[in-house]
Amino acid sequence: MLRLLSSIYKEFLILIRDRAGLAILFIMPLVLILIMTVIQDATFKTVKQVNISMILVNNDKDSLGEAISEGLYASEFFQIVEEIDGEKITKEKAEELVAQGKYKLGIIIPERATEAIRGNVNALINKSFKSFNIPGVKKRTKKSTIDITIYIDPVTSQSFKNMVMSSLKEFTSQLEIEMFFKNFSEAMAQLMPDQKPIKFESFGTINYKEIYASTTNDEILPNSVQHNVPAWTMFAMFFIVLPLAGNIIKERDDGSAFRLKTMPGSFITIMFSKIFVFLGVSFLQFILMLLVGVYIMPLLGLPQLEIGSHKIALGVMALASGLAATGYGVLIGTIATTHEQAATFGAVSIIIFAALGGIWVPAYVMPPALRIISQFSPLHWGLNGFYDIFLRGGDLTVVLSETAKLLTFFIIMLGLAIVYNKLNKTK
Repeated sequence: MLRLLSSIYKEFLILIRDRAGLAILFIMPLVLILIMTVIQDATFKTVKQVNISMILVNNDKDSLGEAISEGLYASEFFQIVEEIDGEKITKEKAEELVAQGKYKLGIIIPERATEAIRGNVNALINKSFKSFNIPGVKKRTKKSTIDITIYIDPVTSQSFKNMVMSSLKEFTSQLEIEMFFKNFSEAMAQLMPDQKPIKFESFGTINYKEIYASTTNDEILPNSVQHNVPAWTMFAMFFIVLPLAGNIIKERDDGSAFRLKTMPGSFITIMFSKIFVFLGVSFLQFILMLLVGVYIMPLLGLPQLEIGSHKIALGVMALASGLAATGYGVLIGTIATTHEQAATFGAVSIIIFAALGGIWVPAYVMPPALRIISQFSPLHWGLNGFYDIFLRGGDLTVVLSETAKLLTFFIIMLGLAIVYNKLNKTK
C-alpha cells in the first residue's frame, strides 16, 4: 500500500510540474466542446430560425405560381429573393447564382403551369362524367405535364433538399385538390340545377402533437447542448490516452521504469498509480464540461445543459468512461516503443472509435454493417449511457449495461498490458 501511495504521489508531482501540458488537458477539451456545440447548434434549430436564402422565379403568374409563392413567404422558412438591383431574376441568372454558391436553392415555375393543372383536372372530370353531356366540361382526355425546375447548390444537404421538395409537393397537391373539387362541384351543379356549387374548405381535422418520450414525467427537450456535451466529453476524455501513454514511454526511455522494477512491488502497482492520477484528471475534465454546459453555454446564446436528477448515475458513467480511457492508454503505452507510435496510433484509433461510436454521425443512420461494428466502440457505450441520463431521464439501473461494458473494456485492456509486459520480460 505504501508503494502504491508513493507511486501516486510521484505521478501527481510529475503531472503538476508540467503546467503547460496540464493546461492543454483541461483547456483544449473546453474549447473543443464550445466550438462544436456552437457549430452544430444550427442543426437543432428549425429552418425558420436559420433563415436560408432562396431564389424564386415565378413565370406562371396564375394560381399555381401564387400558391407556391404565398406558401413560401407564409412559412417564413426562407428569405425569398425575386429581384436583384430592381431587376427580375431570370432562369439563367438563377442557375448562375446557385452554381456560384450565393444561394442554396433556385425554384423556377414555368409559364402556363396552372393551365396544365386545369387541363388535367378537366380531363379527369370528363372521364368521370363521360356518360353525361355536360357543356361546362371541356372534352379533354390527354394529360399535360409541367416541370418545376429546382437548382440546388451541391453543398446543400439531402435532408434540407427533401424538406423543400416536400413543401413544394404539398403546395401543388393542395392546389390540384382545390381545382378538382371546384370543377367537380360545378359539374354536379349542372347535373342537378337545384344544387349550388360547394366552396372548398380545408377542415384541418388532423393535428400532429410531438412529445419526446421519457421514462420520467419530465419532458426533456433535445437541443445542441444536451447532445454535444456528452458526445464531445467522451471524445475529450479518451484523449487522456495520449499523455498517459507518453508518460509510460518517457519513464521507459529515461530509465525510471527500470529503476522502479528493481524496487519491491509489481507492474500492476505502478500502472494503478498512473490510472488513479489520470482517472482523477479525466473526472475533473468531465466536471468542467458539465460546468461549461450549465454556466458558459447560456452566455453564448445556447441552451443550458439540463443535468437531471440522477447525479449518481452520471458520476458512475463518468468513472467507468475514465477507466476505459486510462486502461486503453496503459495498453498503448506498454506496447508502443516510441512517442510517435503512441501519438499516431492513439489519436487515429480514438478518432475511429469516435466515428464508429456516433460522435459525428448518429449510429442509426450508418449502413447495417457499420451499425453492427459500432456496438464494439467504447465511445458508443459511453455516449449511449450519457444519452440515457441526459435525454431519456434514465437512472443508475438504466446505464448498468453500458457501465459494465466500459469496465470490461478497462479490465481487458489492463490484462493485455500485463500479459504483454510479462512476455516482454522473458525476451
